Amino acid sequence: MPRRRTATVLTACALLAAPLTACNGSSTGGGGTNGDTLTLVSAAAPASLDPAKANVGSDNWFVNLTYDSLLRMGPGGTVTPDLATAWGYTGSGNREFSLTLRAGVRFADGTPVTAQAVAASLNYARTHGLNQSWDSAIDSVTATGPLTVRIHCSSPHPDLPQLLSQVLLVGSVISPSGLAHQEDLGTASYGAGPYVLDVAHTVSGDHYTYTPNPNYWDKSKIHWKRVVIKVIANPTSALQAVETGQADVLGINSGQVATAKGSGLAVTMSPAAFVGVNLVDRAGVLAPPLKDVRVRQALNYAVDRAAITKAVVQQYGQPTDEISLPGLDGYASDADNHYPYDPARAKQLLAAAGYPDGFALTMETQGFLGIDLVTQAVVAEWRKIGVTVNITTDSSIGQWLGNATSKRFPVLGFGYGGASTYLLSLDWMLPHPTAFNPFASQDPQLTSMLAAAAAAPAAQAPALDQNVMRYVVDQAWFVSVLRMEGIYAFNSHKISGFSAGVSYIPDIAWNTVPAKS
Repeated sequence: MPRRRTATVLTACALLAAPLTACNGSSTGGGGTNGDTLTLVSAAAPASLDPAKANVGSDNWFVNLTYDSLLRMGPGGTVTPDLATAWGYTGSGNREFSLTLRAGVRFADGTPVTAQAVAASLNYARTHGLNQSWDSAIDSVTATGPLTVRIHCSSPHPDLPQLLSQVLLVGSVISPSGLAHQEDLGTASYGAGPYVLDVAHTVSGDHYTYTPNPNYWDKSKIHWKRVVIKVIANPTSALQAVETGQADVLGINSGQVATAKGSGLAVTMSPAAFVGVNLVDRAGVLAPPLKDVRVRQALNYAVDRAAITKAVVQQYGQPTDEISLPGLDGYASDADNHYPYDPARAKQLLAAAGYPDGFALTMETQGFLGIDLVTQAVVAEWRKIGVTVNITTDSSIGQWLGNATSKRFPVLGFGYGGASTYLLSLDWMLPHPTAFNPFASQDPQLTSMLAAAAAAPAAQAPALDQNVMRYVVDQAWFVSVLRMEGIYAFNSHKISGFSAGVSYIPDIAWNTVPAKS
C-alpha cells in the first residue's frame, strides 16, 4: 500500500479507542499561567512529534502543545482564528483558498511566522506527511505577500478549513529551522505553540515534558507552568489514578462509565467512530457472490445491529447502517435503519441471486479495540443464512495494514473515526486503492455524485453529501453495525474547559484550564 494511505487507517484506530488520561499536581485559580503541573497520560507513545507524520487522534496532544495551527476548530465544528485571522475560498468550485496571517507572531526560536514559512510548512506536509490522502488535491501553496498565502487545488477540496486546524494537524506550522533539520522533527519541537518540548526532562516512549513558550503570541492561552505526558498502557491504572485524586481526566470505555460516575467523576461523550464489516471485493474478484448487490444487501439484512450494539457497547452507542456520525455533513438519519433485521428477506435475496444454500468467505479483522467482537457477532449472524466465514485476526495495526491492502481478503472488519464526506470518500469511495477500498471499487455514478458535492457551495454541500451516503448504503458497499461514543471522565473540581465533540479531540493546549477554587 502506498504510504500516503496509511495515516487515515491509523487515524481511525486512534479515534476509536486509544485512552488518554491526565493528572494534575496542583491547580488553582483560572486564566494565564496559574496551574502548576498538568500531567497527561497516553495509552501509547506518539508515532512522531512531527505534525506531518503524527497519528491524528492518539498523537494530537503531543503535537498541539508545541505547534499552533493556521485555524482552530471547536467541539461543535466551528472554525476560528489561530495563526491565520482571515481565510476563505475565492471564486467558485472550492479550488482556490486564501489565508491572511496574524502579524507579529514568532516561532519558539524567535524567528517570525511569515507567509513564506507557512507555505514551506504546508508544502512539506503535503509531500512528506502521512496525511497525503487528505491533501492530495492541493497542487501548490505560495506566499502572495508577507502575511498572505494562496492554496491552489487541482480538483475541488471543500474541507481546507478543517484540514488546516489543530484536529487534522496539516496546518500545524513548522519553523524554517525545523524544515532544515527534518531528521530531528520526530523527537523535538519546532513550532509556534504555547509550549516547547523540554528535551532534558523527556524520555521518548516514557514521558514528555513541556514548558511555556516565552515567545508565544498570546500568554493568556498558557494555563500551566509545566505539562507532562506519561505513557501508561493500562486503562484500569489510569482510572484508579483519577479516583485517588492524582489524575484529572481520561478516556474510558463503556465498561468503565459506571465506575467513573460512582467515584464522583464527571463524564462527557460524543459520537466518535463506527464499526462493522467492509465488503471490499465488490467486483467479485475473490468472492464472486459479492459482485451481486442483492448478495451484499442480504448480508446487511441478516445482521441484528441492535442486539450487537447492546452486547458490545451497552447504551454508549447506537446501531447504524451508514459510515457517518450525527453532526457531520454526510449523516443521513433515514439511512441509519435502511436494512432492518430481516433474515427471511436475506435468504430470499440470496436465493434470487443464485445462492439458496449460501456460500463461504474469508475475512480479516483486527484483534483489538473491540473490532473483533463486532466482526465475530456479524459472522454468527451470517451463519444463520448459510454464509460461513474463515476469519484471520490480526494483533497489531501494522499487521492489519498489510493484510487489508494485500487483496487476499474479500471482507475486512473495520473501525473508523468520524470524518467529513469528502475526507471519507478519499478512503472509502473513490476508485483508488486504500486500506478501506483495496480493490479500488469503481462506481461512475458515485464518483460523479462525489465530484458535484466537493465543488458545491457550502450551503448546498450537506444535502449532496447525504445523498452520497444514501446511495452507498443502498449499494451495500459495507455492513456498518454500530457507532460508538468517545467517552471521557474528569474531575470537574480540578479542571474546566474540557469538552468532547464529534470528530474532535479535546483541546488541551488552549481550552483545558485549572478550575476556579
